[in-house]
Amino acid sequence: MSNPYQLRFDVLAMAKEMADRAYDTQLDLAFQTLDMYKKSTNEMFNSEEAQKVMEQYVPKMYTPEEVKAQAERLYEFVTKKD
Repeated sequence: MSNPYQLRFDVLAMAKEMADRAYDTQLDLAFQTLDMYKKSTNEMFNSEEAQKVMEQYVPKMYTPEEVKAQAERLYEFVTKKD
């Protein structure tokens, strides 16, 4: 059995992995959207238009505080006594 510190570390790592996956999924979706936009426009696709589309769809990177909050929610499940 893990000690409490190892358990907290594992939960934090799990929360970061979850945030990484969510960010990667959103980023893939943003690039797919950009590709669809390029294919749907008949005009030349200039960098200004690309910048607007990317700003609209590229997700913001998660913060350490968000990872910590997710880890706390996960750890709450572990410590809950029901």
